[in-house]
Parts: sequence; C-alpha cells; structure tokens
Amino acid sequence: MASTVWRGYITFGLISIPIRLFRAARAERVPLRRLARRPAPVPEPAFEEPPEPPRSVLTKAAASQAFRAIPEPVRSEPLRSEPEPVLTPVRQASIVPESTQALPEAEIVKGYEFEKNEFVPIEREELRDLAPKTSTEMQIAEFVRLEEIDPVYLETSYYIVPEDAAEKSYALLFAALRKTGLVALAQFAMHSREHVVMIRPGRRGLLAHTMFYTSEVRAEEEFRADPALVVPKELQLAEALVGSLTSPFEPDKYRDTYKEKLEALIAGKVAGKAPEDRPVPRKSAPVFDIAEALRKSLENVEKTRKPAAKATRRTKTRDGEKPSSRRASS
Repeated sequence: MASTVWRGYITFGLISIPIRLFRAARAERVPLRRLARRPAPVPEPAFEEPPEPPRSVLTKAAASQAFRAIPEPVRSEPLRSEPEPVLTPVRQASIVPESTQALPEAEIVKGYEFEKNEFVPIEREELRDLAPKTSTEMQIAEFVRLEEIDPVYLETSYYIVPEDAAEKSYALLFAALRKTGLVALAQFAMHSREHVVMIRPGRRGLLAHTMFYTSEVRAEEEFRADPALVVPKELQLAEALVGSLTSPFEPDKYRDTYKEKLEALIAGKVAGKAPEDRPVPRKSAPVFDIAEALRKSLENVEKTRKPAAKATRRTKTRDGEKPSSRRASS
C-alpha cells in the first residue's frame, strides 16, 4: 500500500471521522539517478613502512627547564557580543560519499539501478533522442460526456487562448461543446512528456486539463465502503444535516491561510517585530453515538441560523419594507 501523506479527521457538525490520505494518482517516471562517472581507481603498489626512528629521552632536569620556559598566558579582555551572521544564498552541489569536493557537471551522468548498487548509464544524447519534441498540434481524438470522467484523472488546468485571426473558430468550438454538453479528448507533447488532455467549455472560454494515464491511477487502493453498515435512521439524519449545510459554491470563501501567515511573518521580521505565539491545535472528540451527534449537530445549525434570519428581517424593514398594520394605525 502507498505511504500515508496526511492523517486527521473529516468533521461536519459533531461527527468526526478519523482518516488517512493516500495519493490516488501520480505521474510515473522511470527512476534515473545522478551518478559520478570517474576513472577506475588504479591499485597502488604495495610497500613496507620504514622503521620508526628512535625516540629521544628527555631527562628530568631538561623537562623542568623546558616547563619554566613556557610563557604565562596573557589575560584577554572580556568577550564582546558577536555580530549578526550574514546570510548568503547557496547552490546544490554533486558530491560523492567519500569526498567533500563538488564534482563538475561533465562528470555527472544519469543511470538506472537494476540491482543493488549496480547501475547502467543512460547518456544525455540517448535521453534527448527519446524525449518527445514539444508538438504544435493538439489533435482531438473523440468527444465524451464530462460526467463519464472521474475527477481523479484530472492533473493540471490551463486556460486556452486563441491566437490572432482564430477567434471565430475558437468561439465555434466553444459553442459546440456548450450546446452538446460534451468535452474533447486530445493528445499532444509538452515539456518532454506526452499528455492526454481534456478540453471543456468554461464560463467564457475553453479550458484544458491534462490527465493521468490509467497506469498512474491507483484504483486498486481505493477503499470500498460497506453499505450494510448504514442504518436508515442515521442516514435520514445525515441527509438532513447535509441539506442544512448546503450552500452555493463561492470559491472566495477559501483562502491559502498558510501563505497569508507566512507573508505576515516575513513582513514582521523585516519590520523587526517578534513572532506571535502559535495557537494550540484543537483535538476532535471521539464519536460514541452517531445518531445523537447528528441530532445535536442539526440543533446547533438551527440555533445559528435563527439569529441570522431575524437580522435579515430587521434589515429589510429598515430598508423600506412595509411596516406592520399595528404601527401603521398609530
């Protein structure tokens, strides 16, 4: 089984589901390693070590005289505070285990490890000949329905922009895909790799999504849920909770908070401010009774929505909605 990339909980309401994440798909590459191509070591001729010279004998008187000749240590001034370290960018270097010197790029070669510590070299020219050249044509092979494509196959998204004098044919393909509800599948080469790409209509133009190959999707590792474990009463409560939390999709609600915090940390350090204390992460409580947790979750959602509904009614009245008959009569 693939390695776990994240472990935590799925939570909605008071329901907490401990889970692990595994990569469902990943681009496959032949694992080539960077190797040092160096000349074979020449065995050194065997030789006998010369005998050690006789050690001189130091008399007691000579030792005492030598000790008196040693000058007394000079008392130094108190140590001063060290200056701030200077930060300098570094570069990655290719170093073999038995040395500390960086190797020149001419001595580096790609290779494949077919046995433990046994490599076959792959020359740069061979890799260059095998790599697909970036193509200038994206040939559509067929049209399929979008709902037939599992999103697990989608890799990277791109906007498609027409060149000059091609807007009419671009608009024609866009309109045809929107009218038929189909998407196009095509193949092309980009960045030394062959891609399968899905072309679909967006809100205003065409989008392209590169796709994983079937061999790159780990379908056999998908966990199979057991419908027999579902209790009808709990399912009814779960559907009600899901319905109460349903809202239109607004992508602006979701932000990269790590990026925002990192930018704030950098700005603070540049301004000389001390970093703030990190909040203690909250631990999710274990679930003992799913039905009770669902009922309490629904109650909490209703409590939070009632004040919001009252505030909405007050706002409408202030904005010119017709007042009640009792106030009108007065």
